[in-house]
Amino acid sequence: MSTTGSTPDGLPLAFNRNPCEPLKPWITRIGVTSVTLPEGQSIECGTFGEHPIMRMIYGSRWTAQTADGLQVFSPGERGLALFFGPCTKMMRLKAHGTFRVVTINFAPGAIQGLDLPPIEQLNDRILPFDCFTHEAFPAEAYSPQADISAWLASAENQLQHDVKRAELPPPNPLLREFETLCLTDPGASLDRFAKANGIARRTLERIVNRDLGVSPRFAMRRARALDMAAALLKVASREEEPEIALRYFDQSHVTREMRQLFDTTPGRLKKGSHPLLLITMEIRQSRRLDAIARLSSDEPRPWRDPAAEPQ
Repeated sequence: MSTTGSTPDGLPLAFNRNPCEPLKPWITRIGVTSVTLPEGQSIECGTFGEHPIMRMIYGSRWTAQTADGLQVFSPGERGLALFFGPCTKMMRLKAHGTFRVVTINFAPGAIQGLDLPPIEQLNDRILPFDCFTHEAFPAEAYSPQADISAWLASAENQLQHDVKRAELPPPNPLLREFETLCLTDPGASLDRFAKANGIARRTLERIVNRDLGVSPRFAMRRARALDMAAALLKVASREEEPEIALRYFDQSHVTREMRQLFDTTPGRLKKGSHPLLLITMEIRQSRRLDAIARLSSDEPRPWRDPAAEPQ
């Protein structure tokens, strides 16, 4: 059972929105998730984030298959702060029972002012601390509350405090432009994009590799696959599904990409249950709709059940 929203089929979703104006240079989306599972039940699937994500996790034990091997996290009621680096493929996760999570999605290039390893060293890894304080435990303001809106507001206030204290420099504007390209037209010409921004293709590749940890070509391939996964999981706009499918040469191309990046087939992704992945995909698609101005940030998403929204 979820108290933070769900799909019409009853699958849990995060209650998420754009951050307040002072956070927008560094944060793209902030959300809270509350899922109650029957005793002894677990959820096993994965997550797939293009950019760094910080999660404050409370409740049951979690396990994750990362670039450092199998990691086990036991947050309990006190909670744990976990900093997820960008994913180059789906990271397998398992929640071993009821959980509560605050999710903070960073903008591309936003972590450059923090005391962290170079971003390419963070790919497919989880660092067990708050990236602002390097503490293992979350600040009290992130603790779950019964009032979902109040919980999200409290988390946002704490985040504002941490970002201000860190004195983060604003990210390179080119990175936001490139993110918008990945969200809106991941089949576009990189040469044309570079020229439109007054730089050489080589400069684009250098900046993206340095600040995103992957090549521009891979970033766009990953974005296409994430849109396709969102369509298969039914958290994409129905009218966009034909255009998303046309980005691939044929069905074998789709199957190959899903196998390589999600370790599954399109059919299994569509028919199976993937609650944790669904939550990540839904937050990204909300961000995508904002980027293409399809909906304003406060309009309901078409894949959410209006009757299940927090009051």
